[in-house]
Amino acid sequence: MVKYSATKQVLYQYIKDNNISLLNYSFNYFFQYCIQKYQIQVISHHFSNHKIEGLTVVDELGTSFSYERDDLKVKQSFTLCHELGHFILKHEGNYFAELIDNQENLLEREANIFSAVVLMPDIVLLSKIYYSCKTFHQVQNSLEVSKQALFFRLLDFLREYYLGKDSEIKQAVETYIEGKNSSILRLFHDIREQIIEEFHQFQPSLINQIKKSVSTVGFATSQEYPDLLNQDNWKAIKEESINLKTWLIYNKGKSIAYVWDKERFSDEEAKKKAELQLLLM
Repeated sequence: MVKYSATKQVLYQYIKDNNISLLNYSFNYFFQYCIQKYQIQVISHHFSNHKIEGLTVVDELGTSFSYERDDLKVKQSFTLCHELGHFILKHEGNYFAELIDNQENLLEREANIFSAVVLMPDIVLLSKIYYSCKTFHQVQNSLEVSKQALFFRLLDFLREYYLGKDSEIKQAVETYIEGKNSSILRLFHDIREQIIEEFHQFQPSLINQIKKSVSTVGFATSQEYPDLLNQDNWKAIKEESINLKTWLIYNKGKSIAYVWDKERFSDEEAKKKAELQLLLM
């Protein structure tokens, strides 16, 4: 399904770029990253009939999400990820309302899929259920989701891989809830390599690796990141932060490209650091 793929593409790249532990994964890492990156305001609302679970508003002031403040925490989390889905999936429109009786709308279904995958990613479910042998309730508690959300997520997730086996899948999930995991482990066993391969298609991006390195020590070179020697990457690095500068030096047939934070090192200081590394090559 296209929206599963689009969601995992964004989420898995984030997990790889930030070296997020799969066993300690929390949707909130990704959610807070997106909120800060896109400067989205998050607020609560309350309607007496509880008909509006969530709202997304896009106007001249920016983007804002709101959620029903009287809902349970697990529901609020689902709602916020749902609203983020409208934004990340680039749904057309300036206003989205998550109504209790409007879940069959196509865009709402797509946002629900996004939310479920962000809260309970395939690779995380594999890690917790198959490799760590966590119980249903342990997985539910660690991911901070409702019993119903995890139940339906497992059904949808396994149906992606086992077409036409709905009754077998449902029975495996139901017995897993009861504390018997042999059936669900068999299902995971046969698809584990597909899930892992999909996850490993994503690698940390050069720009994000360099940003993290420079934020720590203020300096990075092509010795750690060979792709820095490709000057086509320099423009993207500079666009990522106005504080980053790049250059290349040669000596006796050897070359080294380097990036530095201009607020931490002067051009001359950065050049001397690069020359020292070139000397030691």
